[in-house]
Amino acid sequence: MGRSWRWLVVLAVVATLGAVPVLVAHVPLGSAADAAALLTRMRASADRPYAGYAESSGSLALPASDVLDDVSTLLGSRTQVRVWWRAADDWRVDTLTPTGESDQYAVDIGTAVWDSEDNRMSYGEADLGQVRLPRSRDAVPPELAARLLSRATADRLTSLPSRLVAGRVAEGLRFRPDDPLGSIERVDVWSDGGSGIPVRVDVYGRGAQVPAVSSTFLNFSATTPDPSATRFVPPAGARLARGRRFDLVRVVGRVPDPGLPQDLLGYSRLPTTPGLQGLAQYGRGTTQFAVGVLPERAARSLRQQLSVAAGSTGLPEGVALSVGPLALLLTDPTITGRTMLLAGTLTSEGLAMAAAELRSANR
Repeated sequence: MGRSWRWLVVLAVVATLGAVPVLVAHVPLGSAADAAALLTRMRASADRPYAGYAESSGSLALPASDVLDDVSTLLGSRTQVRVWWRAADDWRVDTLTPTGESDQYAVDIGTAVWDSEDNRMSYGEADLGQVRLPRSRDAVPPELAARLLSRATADRLTSLPSRLVAGRVAEGLRFRPDDPLGSIERVDVWSDGGSGIPVRVDVYGRGAQVPAVSSTFLNFSATTPDPSATRFVPPAGARLARGRRFDLVRVVGRVPDPGLPQDLLGYSRLPTTPGLQGLAQYGRGTTQFAVGVLPERAARSLRQQLSVAAGSTGLPEGVALSVGPLALLLTDPTITGRTMLLAGTLTSEGLAMAAAELRSANR
């Protein structure tokens, strides 16, 4: 589970999670497994194949914007997916909607997507590292758990009672990050008793009694899917979509680095993702955040949206939005020199402290 989960930081650039739990039967079945040993089993399952039907749920406080519909749909309501996972470069995830489905496949050049409603297919580039807007596959329990537990250590773990997930016995653990500026209070994960593959994940913000985001399998198999399940064959008559969709990550990343520091709030700057030189990333473990300069046109639009968004707050450093474990801050250019976007799993106070530190460095 050494894979980075920095996509979560980028999500906070455009969205904030609330709290809507997914309710499934909680059935105590006996003594809990040793948490450290269970974490080892989960990590050892990273390359194991599986298939199933999963649902994720969250509440998204998102300023209105037609370019963020996919993100809002993914984490603003219940998302239903079917997944066939043979390997990290051989998988398929179908996102189901009331009127159709959108099927995403791993292909040689990156990803291929077929939209059943429009009978349209499109191709996407390979990921730029892990810095991108989230997709349906990111909310599948094994992927979500891999990112959130990538830096977990035994001293921050406790065992949880076993429960039934997708009709199978699942063993649980709780991870409590240790960071006073971090906004994630705990992560609860249950893994399939036979394979060790994570099958349910609940993420809690500070002080929350219900999860900010919850993802669980309702049907699950640890067997290897047939190769035909993940092979992309364009449907007859499918249209090829032309042009690239708006990507806020690329917009921020293309702006030249204004000389952002190598250390911010005591967090070291992480390696720069190729193609995103203007996006600086900081943090450790579950506490990570991104900083970038926003072009004035995009900044003006986002500032207008944030000013009327429920839950937004005016601060001396700019306008902030924080719900659940994620927060963003759009700075006032008169304070920081240029309009900067800070976002991630810091508390809103932490983001304000970071902006103040950037202001001091700008003098």
